[in-house]
Amino acid sequence: MLFQDNPSQFYLLTARIIGFLITGSYILFMVPEFIVLLSSNASNTEIWMMVFYSLSIIYGVGFLITFWKVGLGGLLLVVSSILIAIYAFIDSNSYAVLLLFIPLSFPGILFLIHWKKSNQLKKNNPTTLS
Repeated sequence: MLFQDNPSQFYLLTARIIGFLITGSYILFMVPEFIVLLSSNASNTEIWMMVFYSLSIIYGVGFLITFWKVGLGGLLLVVSSILIAIYAFIDSNSYAVLLLFIPLSFPGILFLIHWKKSNQLKKNNPTTLS
């Protein structure tokens, strides 16, 4: 019934599930490594790795922002996932890596679709509360 009243809710639910899984794995694996990297004396290669960890943290922050501002958070997710994919491609010089990192943008794209559809719904029916 909920999806019949507002079909963009399906995009929101799907994006939150996928985003939670990706962000949870990032936090689980990336944050401890980032803390170790910050506490040690950084060399040139470690600074390059810190860029990746910073982009991963921005991705997680973007996901958290989507709970309050869906459009802004979705945009952060898409931009940071594209930057992560570019970083991975530059680091490995392999197109196959793009297949692993491009799916990071799916939750952001779904959040942006939800945001656009809900704005259209509000514009077409101003009495709807959501």
